[in-house]
Amino acid sequence: MNQFLRFVLLTLCLALAACGGGGISVVGMGGSGNGSGVGSGGTGITTSAVGIGVVDGFGSVIVNGVRFATDTAQIISEDADSLRLGMTVMVSGTINADLTTGIATTVLSTPEFRGPVTEVDAVAGELALLDSRVSVDEATVYDGFPSLSTIPMGATLQVYALPDGDGSWRATRIEAADASDPLIMSGAIQDLDVASRTFRLGGKVVNYGASSFVGNWVTASLVNGMTIYVRTAAMPVNGVVNAQMIRQGHTLPTTGKFAANLLGIVSNFSSLSSEFVLYGTRVNAASALITGGPSASIGNGVKLEVAGTMADGVLIATRARIRHIPGTGGPASFELIGVVGRYQSIADFLVNGQPVNASGVNVVFINGSPASLRSGARVIVRGSQVMSGVLQAGEIRFE
Repeated sequence: MNQFLRFVLLTLCLALAACGGGGISVVGMGGSGNGSGVGSGGTGITTSAVGIGVVDGFGSVIVNGVRFATDTAQIISEDADSLRLGMTVMVSGTINADLTTGIATTVLSTPEFRGPVTEVDAVAGELALLDSRVSVDEATVYDGFPSLSTIPMGATLQVYALPDGDGSWRATRIEAADASDPLIMSGAIQDLDVASRTFRLGGKVVNYGASSFVGNWVTASLVNGMTIYVRTAAMPVNGVVNAQMIRQGHTLPTTGKFAANLLGIVSNFSSLSSEFVLYGTRVNAASALITGGPSASIGNGVKLEVAGTMADGVLIATRARIRHIPGTGGPASFELIGVVGRYQSIADFLVNGQPVNASGVNVVFINGSPASLRSGARVIVRGSQVMSGVLQAGEIRFE
């Protein structure tokens, strides 16, 4: 399917998901397709839900620690053949009362950036592309490169990332891309000038005079502060980008009451007793159960996962998990639940289509041993790092 059609269909699905409607199936991923039998959404009272975050694992799909069954889901991974670890996604469906399992109706993913890298600072843990600063942390997934330091200048990257409050981004997945593909840039609209049909996006001026708007959007939909995705065929000239296509970025609906799960970088923080901002959403975590670290460590720049109820435009969190603290790190964990496929060796096999390497000296095997690994074995694989697209296993549990 060509890039234009995939993008239009993706945006339409996002608009439908945000208002509770159905989606459009572009990538057929209903069910696990691997004989694992995975797909149960759990039991208990369910409610409608929307989540924005990162793919943590598969079996069916795990987003922000919530395991969503995808047997009947319509899944679209824009600019990719399938969902992969570290991709940013928006999920709509239902979630159980424990906020840990649910059933997805739509799973939608699109990269935040695509273009040539102009700076790599491995010491600072940052790179730059399209005049945007992108940092990495322990959970950043690399595909096509072992690490940040091995990315060459000028390489075309496709980057999935979470917005930070200062205009920078935190990469969740960095992969090699084709230089012939359209450029993608994201950010919050600034200095909107309706008369000249321009606005600022980071350090760039975007001219949207000839741009198409997808979904239910028109030019009047643009407002300052709104996060958007812009596609263009050419690099900026004298700091000006001529947009070909614009759509709104991932965002939670601001009306209605529903369960919500959100992963982002904390901004506008003063104290837990006051509201702060996460992925552009106001959050009240005053009564939330905090895990992953001491509550006193939560502040601006911390990667935080929250779950609770969205009401009147505010996410009232019942639980919050610290995922990364600048300067000190944080727990990074990916999980695969399914059947071993295409077993070549302990360092080369698949689980739910994800390449796995379990040859590390510190890998823990539970209910089995390395000799138990073979095609068809049912396993739960956990790891904390993805290098060159391969999950480095830390634990394998045989079921």
